[in-house]
Amino acid sequence: MIEIMNLNFTPLAGRFCTFLLGVSLFGAVPATAANPPQVVVEAAEATEIVEVVNLDGTVRSLHEAELSVQIGGLVEAVFVDTGDQVVAGTPLLELDAELERLSLEELEAQRREAAVSRREAERRLREARSVGAGRHIAETEVQSRAAALAEAEARESRLSAATARGKARVDRLRVDAPFDGAIVARHAERGEWVSPGDALFELVDLDAVRLDFPVPQRFHDLLGAHSRLEYRPDGGNTEAWRQARVATVVPVTDPTNRTFLLRADPQTDQRLLPGMAVEGRLRLPTGRQGLTVARDAIQRYPDGRTTVWVVTGDGQDTVIERPVTLAGGFDEQVIVTHGIEAGAAVVVKGNESLTDGMRVRVADGERR
Repeated sequence: MIEIMNLNFTPLAGRFCTFLLGVSLFGAVPATAANPPQVVVEAAEATEIVEVVNLDGTVRSLHEAELSVQIGGLVEAVFVDTGDQVVAGTPLLELDAELERLSLEELEAQRREAAVSRREAERRLREARSVGAGRHIAETEVQSRAAALAEAEARESRLSAATARGKARVDRLRVDAPFDGAIVARHAERGEWVSPGDALFELVDLDAVRLDFPVPQRFHDLLGAHSRLEYRPDGGNTEAWRQARVATVVPVTDPTNRTFLLRADPQTDQRLLPGMAVEGRLRLPTGRQGLTVARDAIQRYPDGRTTVWVVTGDGQDTVIERPVTLAGGFDEQVIVTHGIEAGAAVVVKGNESLTDGMRVRVADGERR
């Protein structure tokens, strides 16, 4: 059995309930009547239209090299490994140089022998000339000794050149780092036979880097002295955009992607490694003027309409909804082609629940 509790209301309790009901009903009166909603407005302005192109780029090293030997031979020693940092001139690899050094010693001995022969030929020629040709020695003998000296000098020069070549071959049995950088790959081991052209090491300069961006070819003619490029590491949405200096624009278009290469210098206070992905934002002035408003001012409806709320003031501020026609935008601005005039006070904050003719209160210091 269900028991129903009877509630006995006293006259005082009834009057209290009536009071609460009245408060709830009269409290539903719209706040706009007594307390207009607060809004922030900005003036629609005629500004130069800027084409903003979002780019995907890559950090490239200015110095990348696959290092090889100039003379074939047997690897005797490898001094570095993958990941090592080196400076210019650091020995990386050395070939077996025993045979080359023996050949060099033989050439040096022959050169010294040729020098002795040349000095003897000089002495004999001086002796013949001091006696006097035609009186105590035949003229032909003098000429013969002069020819012998020339031959000795030529032989010494030839052997000197051969000795220098032998020294150069010995020097080329070692591979040195041509610039500062990091060894990113090693393809040689002790005991291997290597030949000229074999890639033994890959060396990359980590400090001298550039940013390479493929840019659609239709923007080529817009690039100029007033173009600006900004970048940040890909995936680093929390990082601020940084300015980069456009260093090179390669005027040849890639026929596959219809893009041209834009190379830029990054700022030196940020560590960028070769191979990293970067986001780019290229700002290209078009030379055209257009009426712009803040992107937050635009109201979009499911039926495709786009409107803005405009504040009009003749003693008190009220809002009117104006249909507008848009033509793209850049940064946080939208280009308006029809619907409002320059200088119109457009609501950019607090426009979520406005109605035509509603009174509003413009926030102090926010009428821009």
